[in-house]
Amino acid sequence: MSNRKIHLRFPVLPSGLASYPRVVLTRRPDLLEVTAPTEFDVRVDRVRIDAARVAAYAAVCGFDAARVRDGYVPITYPHVLAMPLHLRIMANERFPLRPMGLIHLSNTIVTPGELRTGQALDLVVAARNYRKTDAGLVFDMDTEISAGGRAVWRETCVFMSRWPDSVQRTGGRPPRPPKAPKDASVLAELDVKLNTAWEYARVSGDFNPIHLNDRAARFFGLRGAISHGMWSLARSLAANPGAAPNGDSRLETQFLTPVQLPARVNVKEWTEEGAAKRAMCDVRTGRVHMYAYWK
Repeated sequence: MSNRKIHLRFPVLPSGLASYPRVVLTRRPDLLEVTAPTEFDVRVDRVRIDAARVAAYAAVCGFDAARVRDGYVPITYPHVLAMPLHLRIMANERFPLRPMGLIHLSNTIVTPGELRTGQALDLVVAARNYRKTDAGLVFDMDTEISAGGRAVWRETCVFMSRWPDSVQRTGGRPPRPPKAPKDASVLAELDVKLNTAWEYARVSGDFNPIHLNDRAARFFGLRGAISHGMWSLARSLAANPGAAPNGDSRLETQFLTPVQLPARVNVKEWTEEGAAKRAMCDVRTGRVHMYAYWK
């Protein structure tokens, strides 16, 4: 449904934090007026994976520090590397949607190559494939990371801008993945606090106020601050790294319900139809916040 495209190229990776004022304050059209949303692709070359930044990220997300010292890069870390380009797209006045109201529905990561600290990488991020659903306007934020002309990491984040309450919806919600079975293994149980969100914001560059301040979260229609979805995914994978996806793999994630801060959650694991599966669940209610699987 898009017929316009903007191409941007940066000589160095831009500052993500510097984009936030425009991300938050730039006026956007009413969602019902968006008919031909602009697509974007943004590129920056020769970005190096900094070992110290990976180590700080790994510490917040629970990955093994010894493996990181040996050059290991968690499968979710490149999302953080590409975050400044996501924000530059959302800060552009031609980006049609309100970034603070976007809902991260799902995430797909494919790893055709190996990532190591110190590598020089080329990053391309694209916002595209807008489509209407019963619940809202959905689009893909695609990232491809290459080394020496060969793709080593790909990601598709699916985001949605929800229709206003005044719009009558005719269809039902898509079916959700099943809840964790009763015999699933509990890999970890932990408290998630507002301080957890701040720690993740510092290592990821994701300072979206809905994660960091109750008042800001309520302003955007939430009951209070919520945890970062990508932290939930990373922390779930770190709970048992030996069984997490490695090498050439495909990791699929669905974000179902936000982790309302503070919370006590557990990470559960089981195998179904040949796929390893994990879920982050609320300890008290059993509610599944996030569900991931891979082969």
